[in-house]
Amino acid sequence: MKLNNARPTLLLRLAKWSALPLCLLFTGCGEAPDAASNGADATTEVTMDAEGMMPARRQKAFKKIFHAVPSPIETAMLLERSGIQFDAEALHTLENAVGYSTTELQSVNLGIYAGDLSYSVIFNQNQQSVEYLNTCRRLCDGLGVGDIINADLISRADNNRDVRDSLVDIVTDTFYELNGRFRENGMEEVSGLMAAGGWIEGVYLGTRSLNSSTADLKLRIAEQKMTLDNLIGLLGSYAPTPALTNMKEALRPVEAAFAGVTITENPAVSTAAVDGTVVISGGPEVNYDEATLTAISESIAVVRNQYAQ
Repeated sequence: MKLNNARPTLLLRLAKWSALPLCLLFTGCGEAPDAASNGADATTEVTMDAEGMMPARRQKAFKKIFHAVPSPIETAMLLERSGIQFDAEALHTLENAVGYSTTELQSVNLGIYAGDLSYSVIFNQNQQSVEYLNTCRRLCDGLGVGDIINADLISRADNNRDVRDSLVDIVTDTFYELNGRFRENGMEEVSGLMAAGGWIEGVYLGTRSLNSSTADLKLRIAEQKMTLDNLIGLLGSYAPTPALTNMKEALRPVEAAFAGVTITENPAVSTAAVDGTVVISGGPEVNYDEATLTAISESIAVVRNQYAQ
């Protein structure tokens, strides 16, 4: 199936960093050191981290890639706009959260539950939203950031359970505050694993009913290939750890499934309509078939259920 996606979507705007060269992560792509830009002697000693990158530049590269991966609330909005129907049975079981005792499982499942929380908020499942927020709080306690989702935040969410925009703001602010705290605490790996869990859950929820999915939803699923590229870049920007290695290995079959999607960027072309308005065409051309979507659905279910057990 070939589709021209002429209108700019949230996902495609977020995926602009999919072409970010790997050299940015490791060498800065020729960017001059801060010392040189200030006129300092070129022989000035510069502190490097374990991967040979100046910490400030590594952080800059990390932020660019991280923000190219949609937050759970952004993914949920994408699903809603694509015509998906709410499916409570697809959500991760709340009771399972008490069994996650390792940092790896807590981090990934925090992302998964954040995805379910966002999904519930966007589809106006108000009581369920508060329950998933409480579950996220339990996992945050285990990760040492329980003060972010505190009793006041839970109360505010409960008081605003009938105001979707307020819940969206609460979830969005909480997600980015968590990321900020993890980075401050030297736990960037946790941010990456949480982002992976949220993305996995979003694709999982979006592929539960492929047979009845709209063409727009199928297109959005195929476009997730760009987000996966960004996510792999994010995970690869850290020094390897067993948890990150496990996640990258788990995502390999998903990468293989998405290999069936091809995306070609066509130059934008403007033409004048009869009424004098300007019509912009062109943009990315996405090619995929039903077999590819089935492979994506099956592979994402495997990795999701590997962590959400």
